[in-house]
Amino acid sequence: MNIVFIIILVFSLLVSTLTSIWILKMKNKKWLARLVAFFLNTLILSIATIIFYKLDVQTFHKQTEGVFSSLGIVVLVFFVPIITFINFYILEFVRNRSMSLSN
Repeated sequence: MNIVFIIILVFSLLVSTLTSIWILKMKNKKWLARLVAFFLNTLILSIATIIFYKLDVQTFHKQTEGVFSSLGIVVLVFFVPIITFINFYILEFVRNRSMSLSN
């Protein structure tokens, strides 16, 4: 089940990053791109948590192997701010890079 969590986390990061970069380039509003990234991360990871809860209730119970595995399925919701923080830095990098290329 851990590999499935990693795939979902990477998928959420990719979707939110690509969407927020697209919004940043189209609208040139960093706050809107950040907000969209946060909402996409929250939506994808919350839906994945609900689906996994419906499929296997036992995953919510704490396990004893590893730091993140001990959180059970709540690890997906735990990563919302972490992935959003990574998105913020990626947006800053893209924004600074595009500003330096235009000068």
